[in-house]
Amino acid sequence: MYQMRGPERPVRPDGDLDRPDHPLFAAVLRAGLEGPSGAVVVDLSRVHSVTADGMRGLLDCVRSLHAAGGTLLLAAAPEAVARLLRLTLVETGVRLFPTVAEARRAAAPARPTAPGAGAGAETPARTEAATAAARESELERLRREAADLRGRLRSHPLIAQAQGILLERYRLSSPEVAFSLLKESSQAHNVKLRTLAAALVDVPRPAPGSALWFPGRVRRPAPPLPLLPEAHRGDANRGAVVKRVLYQALETVDSQMGDLQLIDPARRLRMEQHHGFDQEFVDFFDVVGDGETPCSLAAERARPVMSDVATDRVFSDDARTLILSTGSRTVHSFPMTGGSGRVVGVFSLHVDRTGRVLSAGEERLLTQLAAQGGAWLEWHEATVLRDALEHLHQRATRDRGSPSAASGTPHG
Repeated sequence: MYQMRGPERPVRPDGDLDRPDHPLFAAVLRAGLEGPSGAVVVDLSRVHSVTADGMRGLLDCVRSLHAAGGTLLLAAAPEAVARLLRLTLVETGVRLFPTVAEARRAAAPARPTAPGAGAGAETPARTEAATAAARESELERLRREAADLRGRLRSHPLIAQAQGILLERYRLSSPEVAFSLLKESSQAHNVKLRTLAAALVDVPRPAPGSALWFPGRVRRPAPPLPLLPEAHRGDANRGAVVKRVLYQALETVDSQMGDLQLIDPARRLRMEQHHGFDQEFVDFFDVVGDGETPCSLAAERARPVMSDVATDRVFSDDARTLILSTGSRTVHSFPMTGGSGRVVGVFSLHVDRTGRVLSAGEERLLTQLAAQGGAWLEWHEATVLRDALEHLHQRATRDRGSPSAASGTPHG
């Protein structure tokens, strides 16, 4: 499956990197711990592809190797694999080399300076402290980059689908032009790129030849948010409103753990905001289907659901174990319902006491908060998000076949 040779212990996997627990990653960590320099060269010449699961495993491997003081150097990747790695690992500190020989030269340990050489020579203790500080800083940066990469990996298929729709619908010249138009509309209307892409995929296409996607649409003012006075403006950012809804709910029950999920075009709950949980929890519950958790039951029934984590049968064994490990013992899930009666999302509050029942005052405040947040989110979807789609339709119609579209340069 893989070979090791030479003082820097190059590792050469065969086939696809398609699992987070691929044997390559264990081999890399072993080589980093055993090698004299801690640098590990991976020869990717026989790797055909890297999946999202494989990329997650690679990122975890990078973090573990850095924690042990090691460095990863990738070499000789086929062009398609190299392109993906450059896009996703550009800021992780992992270096890509065209050949194994170049990677091995870079991995060779530097010759040590004679003890005491130079007037400013550092003591071993000072050097060790500086190294530890630099390593911790690098690990923190890698954690941030890994979280960003996970988000990009989750969003990439949806954005690619939206690009394909634009290419077909408006006969654009390239995927780059489609992406530029998506990004422009996203920024102009302060809407996340992934949210705009999901709406483009989900909303019925405009009538053929129509100058407007939504002719005759009446643009209504934003509904009030009495429980969130700092987010009352009609131009408030959706992310900011979602965050305030969750934090206000957490304050109401004096909890430090909670999450808020919105319903995506496939009618699943997708994590939008969270507090007090680690990345493992967020990844596990990133997308939730029907009847899998209290939040999905709350969405299905359109009413609050209280669950005992240790005993409620709605949890799978894996989900129960993970939630219990956070210290959560009781979960309260509240559906956010718009003015039309449609559930648009759910927020869930985790408390560390078994059988923690809400008081009448707490339940009343949380119900009001869910209703206000749901009405605002439904308004945002019907107004701001459709403004962004209308903008996208008009720009794509106008740019179709223009010189700027052919060159991939967006209009100012």
